Amino acid sequence: MDFSIPIRLRIEFDEKTCVGNKACMKQDPSLFKFDSIKEKAILIGAKPQQQDKRFYILEKDFDSLNASRALAAAKACPVNAIQVFDAQKGVALVSNKVDLSSYKEVHVQYDDEKEFVLDPKGYFLIRADHEKKNLEVAFCNEKNKVALKVVGKTPLEIYQTIINKEKLELRADHYAYLGRELQKAFTALQFGLEYVQDNELDLNKKH
Repeated sequence: MDFSIPIRLRIEFDEKTCVGNKACMKQDPSLFKFDSIKEKAILIGAKPQQQDKRFYILEKDFDSLNASRALAAAKACPVNAIQVFDAQKGVALVSNKVDLSSYKEVHVQYDDEKEFVLDPKGYFLIRADHEKKNLEVAFCNEKNKVALKVVGKTPLEIYQTIINKEKLELRADHYAYLGRELQKAFTALQFGLEYVQDNELDLNKKH
């Protein structure tokens, strides 16, 4: 869209939907800030609606740079809590509506026993430490040889550390496996359940 001339934008922010991951603030800190009490974003200068005090609207003129930042902030929201409209034309520039006009639907079929292939670079050992409330991940690059151990409290911080900081460069399905098992281990810690890697959680079996 041509932002060579100022454009009037209408920005709508749904506080109920916001999960406070701060992605919008990283894109446009002049438009969004963080409420540490509510753990939600704040749309700076916006007015709450009478019908719903958790729904905010800001309408004003933006130059090209700030309009681009506002759109980037809205697009960065992982839960579609922000919409942006061309206020004069009434056209949605960033919408929270899901486009179902054209998509491919796949009914999956997968047999893990037949199709599983071990990653040649190594494998993970995952443990739930109930005493310290920690998640532990060991990566073995050879059989029974631990090359890396990562300890943390949440699945997110652990797999982000492994992917982005340690850069093991494993297969995508191996990282998907790691995320799945970490979430199971995390759930086991939260509810005091026994965690056994590769097994489904038994909700009746306490640690």
